[in-house]
Amino acid sequence: MSVTPSARAIESDWRALERLSPLSVYQSFDWIDCWIDAATGPQRIRPAIVSLRHDDRVVAILPLGVERVGPVRIARFLGGEHANIRMGLLDPAFAAFLTPETTAEILRCVAEALGGVDLLDLDAQPVRWAGAVNPLAAHPEARPAKCDVGMMQLGPDFAAVLAAHRGAKKAKKRRWQANTLAPVGGSVLRRAASRDEALAILETYFEQKAAWFREQGITDSFAEPGVADFFRALVERRWDGGETSLIELDALEFDGGIRAILGSGTASGRLSGYFMSVSNDDWRRVSPGELMLYEVISASCARGLTSLDLGRGDERYKASWLEEIERHVRVIVPVTLAGHAVSGLMRATDRIESTIRDNPKLWQLAKKIRRWRGHADQSAREAD
Repeated sequence: MSVTPSARAIESDWRALERLSPLSVYQSFDWIDCWIDAATGPQRIRPAIVSLRHDDRVVAILPLGVERVGPVRIARFLGGEHANIRMGLLDPAFAAFLTPETTAEILRCVAEALGGVDLLDLDAQPVRWAGAVNPLAAHPEARPAKCDVGMMQLGPDFAAVLAAHRGAKKAKKRRWQANTLAPVGGSVLRRAASRDEALAILETYFEQKAAWFREQGITDSFAEPGVADFFRALVERRWDGGETSLIELDALEFDGGIRAILGSGTASGRLSGYFMSVSNDDWRRVSPGELMLYEVISASCARGLTSLDLGRGDERYKASWLEEIERHVRVIVPVTLAGHAVSGLMRATDRIESTIRDNPKLWQLAKKIRRWRGHADQSAREAD
């Protein structure tokens, strides 16, 4: 077992493992390398890429980072909240021999190899991936994550996919949207075809999403140190000869402006949505986000993709398409006495949040309080 702060130090092994093992775009070499370059420094995270070898061949990679949270040092998968799917890269033959007991022993060795950590916090791990059990998610300390991921299966025939997802209702709304937008020339879904076009769409996204975060009273996660630069780095890498599926920017345009944006990446035949925004104007009445998803899903079927997800969260526009729930778990492994104390607080917080989310009335109340606090903070800032 070895630990390195640089993904590039094991790039050839990483890419070889990618070819052996189906993975999400969040575990691809380019995605992680861009995150390390753009975000770990500003966020004061120490990259710690753990690799396991067998017969002089890398059979597992855990892309971790160590960060200080209060008095404790916590090791987590790199990518933070912007990695909606988090797991290690495992050789399928190696993974097949792992048991919950051997997985627990591996993580004990990982903590020892990292040195100076109080806690391993491996959140947002799918229980199963590509039809197989995710060994790390079978760890004895695994508990349900706060949010699962909704996903859908695709096929070459969009009409058949549509029919399986209340197609008549969606087609009727699509016709209404087309008729409503006809006087302004209809709508068009534009996929960025160049670096400059992608960066321009990305900046528009940041503006649209910042306005939405303010309205909802939510902290803007894209304003965190290094995050915007990370997504710009994905665009730069994608147009500098990197994987073309690393990031795509889709923009729905009508009446002279961009009304909805989707950023996504693709790996192993699966499109994963990074982010989505809708312009805050009178055109929201035609549900531009839903219209964009209709067109993106149709295009994904034509591209031969086999599945699609839009990240974590239970927003209505997701539920209308993503009827298959991909269960995720959080594995918290305390290493020191301080880690044991903090792990108890983390699990208690998770239980409280899950209770609120699972109760529609409590969840609506929590969102109202959040919006009220956000508006109050915004008013205070404006007064200053």
